Amino acid sequence: MAGEVVSEKRIGPGDRVSFRYRVLAEGGLVDASEEPVTIIVGEGRFPPSVEKALLGHTEGEVLSVWVPPDEHYGWYDPRKIQFLPVEKIPPQARPGETIFVPDELGVLHPARLARRDSRVAVVDLNHPLAGKPLRFDLEILKVEKISEPQGGQKI
Repeated sequence: MAGEVVSEKRIGPGDRVSFRYRVLAEGGLVDASEEPVTIIVGEGRFPPSVEKALLGHTEGEVLSVWVPPDEHYGWYDPRKIQFLPVEKIPPQARPGETIFVPDELGVLHPARLARRDSRVAVVDLNHPLAGKPLRFDLEILKVEKISEPQGGQKI
């Protein structure tokens, strides 16, 4: 009809949005929501690129967003490669496997065993997804307009 106003709920800062997501990296599926996730846009529960990409979209839309490494696990840092005495590595561990190595305070950190010989083990403390962009596929299920955005939101 002429003059009819369509009331679309376009996402804005501070709106409550429910969606399903999948996260993919070059190696395939990294994470996916089993149940819908609900966020307040701008609160920072998801990477800034994802929350910003939601702006202006509506219920039922599907979108993909590329998230740079500095918004998730960071860039690959060669300083996180360590050489340890082989005695500190579980004897059954094989190259490519994740092991746990203690820091100077005894706190265990996951690391990938890169290489070992009879005296030295090389471990990589970088997260496996460090330095890799991630693709978030989103299916917007519900948008609830909030009259006044919460303070402190940045998008």
